[in-house]
Amino acid sequence: MFKYVIPLNELSASMFQECGGKAANLGELIQAGFKVPSGFCAKANTLPYLIEFNNLSRQITQIVDTMDFSKPADLEKKSGMIRSLIINAEVPKDIAEETLENYQVLKHTIGEEPLVAVRSSVAVKGTTISSFPGMMDTYHYIRGYNDIVQKIKECLASVWTARAAFMRNHKKVDHSLALICPIVQLMVNSDVAGVMFTANPSTSSLDEMIIDACWGLGEIVVSGQGADDLYVLDKETLSTKSMSIADKSQMIVFDIDKGTGNRKVRVPSEKVHIPTLTDDMLKELGRVALSIEAHFEGVPQDIEWAFCGGQLYILQTRRAKIYQT
Repeated sequence: MFKYVIPLNELSASMFQECGGKAANLGELIQAGFKVPSGFCAKANTLPYLIEFNNLSRQITQIVDTMDFSKPADLEKKSGMIRSLIINAEVPKDIAEETLENYQVLKHTIGEEPLVAVRSSVAVKGTTISSFPGMMDTYHYIRGYNDIVQKIKECLASVWTARAAFMRNHKKVDHSLALICPIVQLMVNSDVAGVMFTANPSTSSLDEMIIDACWGLGEIVVSGQGADDLYVLDKETLSTKSMSIADKSQMIVFDIDKGTGNRKVRVPSEKVHIPTLTDDMLKELGRVALSIEAHFEGVPQDIEWAFCGGQLYILQTRRAKIYQT
């Protein structure tokens, strides 16, 4: 049993305090047989250990004590100072060894150096809070053990983005209670991706599902960086009640020139005006969404998904916002 790193397929939803909400739910989905990219997660004890090992606690506390949350420039500067301390910290040998061992499993899975995504999984210690959407950082198309370790540190450090620190202060959440658990997963080089809601987030209707979709990575949808298609499905029949097809001018894809990371490019002209999803794809998304909702005892879900080569992958599920506590 690893102390600091754990494979996703060993997780369950109840382990969100140990591995954050995103990782715990992904593990739950894997256990239930849903198609989720393989990977592993650094546990919630990783960041405190990293800070202790490098004797950073006192420095971080001193910086936090001088933060002026009413002044964005001051908050940005001082949260940046904390992130730099974490990013430049030495990785303890046991964390490095456990990360390497789990990385080797991924490498063996595909028989070559894998491209991975490094994503944040969060929670608040001692509470039911297991999600802070958009607060922490995500990295796509990362290759090689050394780069992965660096991105894990950057992901750990992103618990101190200015936006995350401001949100905790605004919600009166003690900074010391924030848990962050970087996930390393095989990268899905998606043709089309997006999010779906098993209850209409605009009307709170339980009779409709909403699907937002874009070409390339779903980051366009998640971050609101560009236009995306919107589909409304009848939840009982999975028929398409309505669709709004956007002029999709931009997409996020693998940066093939650099061989790592992603970049924003123009959508090919022949794809700008056409729907991202076929009827069959919409029905498959609907069926899978209903199965996920049923697995989580009928609680409406907010789901991230991606199609690659015709295969549907689930990248995240969490309680829909109206059901979050």
